Amino acid sequence: MATYDETLKITTEILQKHVDGDRTIRPNDHIQNDLGLDSLGVMELVADVEDRFAVTIPNEVLSDISTVEDIARALVKLQGAGAPA
Repeated sequence: MATYDETLKITTEILQKHVDGDRTIRPNDHIQNDLGLDSLGVMELVADVEDRFAVTIPNEVLSDISTVEDIARALVKLQGAGAPA
């Protein structure tokens, strides 16, 4: 079970493969507005994240995800670990 910080780092590494160039990815970056992923890109990202963390992100959780840190927090919850306060 990965900690929030580990999950955020891995999520950022996965995201780097989906964005153009050497863009710096920050936790508060909006996946579509700041990082430029379209709906297909988001679904590819979700598939990569689910594969890497061996989880399935339910649709109701996906609808609440908009930033990089939202992904990390959701993954931590799905893995049963506690997110930071």
